[in-house]
Amino acid sequence: MKEKQNIITAALVHRFGGWGVIALAIAIGALAGYWGGHWHVLKLIDKVAQQEATIEQLYERAETFDYQQHIATVELGIERAASQSLQQELLMAQDENFALRRELTFYQKIMAPEMEASGVVIDSLELQQNIAADHYHFRIAVVQMERLRNLTKGTLTMRLHGRKDGKSASFDLMALANIEAKDRQFSMRYFTVQAGDFVLPEDFLPERIDVEVKIDGSNQSLTRSFYWSQLLQGNT
Repeated sequence: MKEKQNIITAALVHRFGGWGVIALAIAIGALAGYWGGHWHVLKLIDKVAQQEATIEQLYERAETFDYQQHIATVELGIERAASQSLQQELLMAQDENFALRRELTFYQKIMAPEMEASGVVIDSLELQQNIAADHYHFRIAVVQMERLRNLTKGTLTMRLHGRKDGKSASFDLMALANIEAKDRQFSMRYFTVQAGDFVLPEDFLPERIDVEVKIDGSNQSLTRSFYWSQLLQGNT
């Protein structure tokens, strides 16, 4: 192979002379360099086109994001305005509720003074039957009626009345719910809630629940009775 190349080179030198061969070699090298450089330029142009397409996509995404951000800002403004409107309505409802409670407190003091003590009332008692037989859940709320509410402390007791073996009987409902003595005391501002679960004593027919609240520092005691059948009807 080497001998063949030497023969070809010798023939070229003989035909064109030494300078001709060199010139031919330079021309071939220049042509190869041109095509190589041209191919590299084409690759760079293609890469630039890809980058420009990527930049265009990024611009489009940025515009989309700006639009979405604008929409979100507008929606947030609407929600804030709605929230402020709802807050104003809530304040109005609270004022109306306060006025109604003041009227209720006034009439309670006249018609049933035992239902209010030191601006505190027994607001509600809820009773729900659980899945297990004779198993119940209760939730009682005690509320302050005054607009300027101070910290109020007191003690809550609940007694379950009914009949057992044909005779009147009563039980400490909070004892049935395993609520300790320290947990029957409360310290509240605005309201307090006590809840628990209990099982009726065997062969006991419940009739009513008496609730009593004693306010610390007051000689008054607050009492209210809830009838068993009415409590269960309230959950139907």
